[in-house]
Order: sequence, then structure tokens, then C-alpha cells
Amino acid sequence: MITVEPEPQPQPRADVRRPRVSLYALRGALVLHAILIVAQPIAAGYFLSGNVDAMTNFHAIIGGSVWMIALLQTVVAACYTIAGHGRIWPAILSPVLVVAEFVQLTFGYLQNFAVHIPLGTAIVGTVLWMTVWSFRRTARGNRREAVQRGRREAMK
Repeated sequence: MITVEPEPQPQPRADVRRPRVSLYALRGALVLHAILIVAQPIAAGYFLSGNVDAMTNFHAIIGGSVWMIALLQTVVAACYTIAGHGRIWPAILSPVLVVAEFVQLTFGYLQNFAVHIPLGTAIVGTVLWMTVWSFRRTARGNRREAVQRGRREAMK
């Protein structure tokens, strides 16, 4: 007697939600933020080399508006986290950047360079790090995948 076994049916794949549109929006906000943040020390360098107009025409204008870009980034990061099921930390770190950049603006106008320069360095590093991270593969995963990956790595 010949028995025919039915072909195994493929298992339905669990519906995994990953950030897509929200990740692209976050990348756009971060790239814009990074461009403006990197322009700040360049404009300050021009001022220090003798171009007085660089301070009033570029550094002050960009510095006065860059915290608003950080505010936009905060909204986009919240959408990435909530709607896109992305990582939580960009939504936490972005409001911290808003506060840091507003403090940076204040200390810049007060000409307190002991705070202005180190804080500016920290802001530039943080924004560039976030921008590079947003283009890495780990930014495309959702929170559940990140937790599972962390557990697998902890087991090793």
C-alpha cells in the first residue's frame, strides 16, 4: 500500500512591524540636524580666523534655529518609537538634545565658553552618532527583535 503524505504547508509568518516610513523621516531629520550642527564649529572657526561676519551671519543664525530642528527630530523620533515600533532611546535622547541645544544657545549668547565649547562638542558627537546609527541595520529592527538579539548575545 502506498501512502501519500501531504506536502507541509509553510507556516504563516508572524506579522512583524518594523519602522519604515518613520525611519526614513527620522533619517531625514537627523541628516538635516547633522548638517546644521557640523556647520556650527566651521562658522566659529571662520570667526576665530578673523572673519567677524561669520559669527553674526552664520553661527548665531544657525545656533538660534538648530534647537527647533531638534524639536522636529523629537516629534519624528516619537513617531518612530510609537507608530513604527522602533527603538525607544531616540525618543528619549532627542528631547535631551533640545534642552542641551537651548542651554548651548544661552551660554553662547552669554559668552560663557567654558560651557559653550564642551557642550557643543558633546552635541556634535551625539547628533553625528545618531545619524550614523539611523543608517545601520539595527535601526530597521523593532523593539522585540532588539530584545531577543540582546538575550541571545547575553547567553553566549
